[in-house]
Amino acid sequence: MALAIRNEDRWPSPFNAPGLERLRTAFPINVPPAVRVSDCTLRDGEQQAGLSFDRAAKVRVAQALESLGVYEIEAGTPASSQEDADAIAEIVGLGLNAKISVLVRSRRDDIDQARSLGVWGVRISFPISPLQRQHKLKGIDDEEYLRQVLEITDYAKSQGLYVIFSPFDTTRADLNFACRVVRELARTQTADRIRVVDTTGCATPEGIMYLVGALKDSAPEMAFEIHVHNDFGLACINTVAGVLAGAEYVSTTMNGIGERSGNAATEEVAMTLEALYGVETGLRLERLTEVSQIVQRESGVRLQPHKAVVGENSFRHEAGMVVSGVVKEPYTAESYRPHVVGQRRQLVVGKKSGLAAIKAKLAELDLSAPEEKLPDLVQRVKEQAIRQGRALTDDEFRALVQAAAS
Repeated sequence: MALAIRNEDRWPSPFNAPGLERLRTAFPINVPPAVRVSDCTLRDGEQQAGLSFDRAAKVRVAQALESLGVYEIEAGTPASSQEDADAIAEIVGLGLNAKISVLVRSRRDDIDQARSLGVWGVRISFPISPLQRQHKLKGIDDEEYLRQVLEITDYAKSQGLYVIFSPFDTTRADLNFACRVVRELARTQTADRIRVVDTTGCATPEGIMYLVGALKDSAPEMAFEIHVHNDFGLACINTVAGVLAGAEYVSTTMNGIGERSGNAATEEVAMTLEALYGVETGLRLERLTEVSQIVQRESGVRLQPHKAVVGENSFRHEAGMVVSGVVKEPYTAESYRPHVVGQRRQLVVGKKSGLAAIKAKLAELDLSAPEEKLPDLVQRVKEQAIRQGRALTDDEFRALVQAAAS
């Protein structure tokens, strides 16, 4: 693979390529030239405790995801409520370019319901780890598990559906058995894709690479998807690790919303793959910030200002030494241009501002102040910021400039 290189919109580290080459000595790297994004904001994102999309909100988010260019929208779980089923039917009726899939249990009536809604595909969720099988499947043994898997996937295929088998808690499964299941699904051609699921976010990047690589080796012709959770803050890099090991699909949510500590964030994964690894995602990256804001509004879940890629502070600068560099060459403090993700650069004046920041802010707001007044203006800005416990707004800065000039 060819890692992303410097161009007019990005400036990644030159150590990325040799670092990846060194990693090849421990793991086989099998990166697809492009990946497809299967966004599950409307399913796993909604499973965040306390979050509930109504029908209209689901439709609006689906339309936003369509504008972003995601390959597939996991639109919900029809069996969870009539509201969800009705929303899914309406989304299907929009005729979007994105494929529409839903999560189903290993039950024929779930699959029948999904088919009746007109969806393109189903994601059959069936726990594979010994722990999950003991407590959720009455401890069925390997043979019975495999029998049920082949039976339900065959039924789903017979209904004309694209079938994604989702053996959740894959990262705590018995590897030999998991490989056997994958081989059988490939042999019988009853599943089109396998979703590798880190249900509790307990895997390391190295563990994800090892697991996905082993499953991929067991059935090279099978398509794989990586779906992880963020319990240790590793969701983005674990998703990338799955891609490095050969996963062609990434399962993510906008803003990283989801159960417990959330999922891998669509915007973080997309920018990491595109800007650092040179892997195409098919997304309209310039739409990321706007779509993030739509999801914030519809979900009621506000992001921290320093959220990567789409946060309010992603391209905001205040510290004097930083601003003095940014106004000359933005790459001194940024690794990619804000317009790439639909953001804009902002200079903030406050406690940490220096003379260069004040001059830059004056120019930005088309204001002027005598040169001899600037040191006093800098001091006034710092004092007011300290009193307020925050940076100054543009209007507050204008008022200080007027006061300093009088």
